[in-house]
Amino acid sequence: MIYKLNLGRSCLKVIIRTYGIKEIFIPYYSCKTIWQAVREEDCKIKFYHIDKDFMPDCEFPKDSYILYINYFGLFTDNCEILSAKYRNFICDNTQAFYAPNLGLATFNSLRKFFPVQNGAYLQIEKEPKMNFETDNLKLKTNEILRGKIFRHSEQCVESENFAPLNDVCGGIIDYEGFRQNELILNNEPIKLISAEVEKQINDIDFENDKKRRTEMFNKYAKEFGRYNLIKLPPLADNIPYCYPLCTNNNDIAGKLSGKTILRLWDDIPKSFPEYEFLYNVASLSLTCEW
Repeated sequence: MIYKLNLGRSCLKVIIRTYGIKEIFIPYYSCKTIWQAVREEDCKIKFYHIDKDFMPDCEFPKDSYILYINYFGLFTDNCEILSAKYRNFICDNTQAFYAPNLGLATFNSLRKFFPVQNGAYLQIEKEPKMNFETDNLKLKTNEILRGKIFRHSEQCVESENFAPLNDVCGGIIDYEGFRQNELILNNEPIKLISAEVEKQINDIDFENDKKRRTEMFNKYAKEFGRYNLIKLPPLADNIPYCYPLCTNNNDIAGKLSGKTILRLWDDIPKSFPEYEFLYNVASLSLTCEW
């Protein structure tokens, strides 16, 4: 069953409520709004690390609830392996809009991929109690200057160094307006998707979007692949969210100067194993011209 809600974090909250989850495994390498959503549902978080293949570096108890992120929209194979192994697997496809639904429940995020103010799809095996009002929030249109480095990390909206992917691709200039919108969304309750967002999504040419993303990803892979410390899998049928680049090559860093770059959750402690290959990830947009 597919349900349409206002935000990815709303989907996660519905999953927790529907299954009465009291404890869940979540990767350290994740957005803190996930942590916030879980804790707001009085659910305990048990963190786990990922290895260079973006797989959990541990085994989980058989009946555990496990949230795994399809990082950059490139690790659907990992999702399939984990969903076959753990019956209470939950797939976070917020960076993988086109990926299949797997496990106990799957959710995505429309605004990470498309120029809409919110929206998310939830696939869940057990029917939830959906007594929520329809979203009618009207946010100010936001736009941001191109050619800057932005941080994509919802917990940092009070910082001046924050912006999300779709707004960068929108090429807009009202950055302060955007930050205020994010603060509003952080306090939004669970709602059903708005009619306006549904209409906007129905007007999107998905095939063209997939083609564009694939072409741009391959372009970046050809130019930067040999310098990338991240071990990326073959693109295959994956439709990526971005091209993640982690490099200590100064010449490459120079090439990135003045380009539209996003930083995904780069506040990783040096003691964490993820730091070695994720310490300074530049997520290159696949819908902006290079």
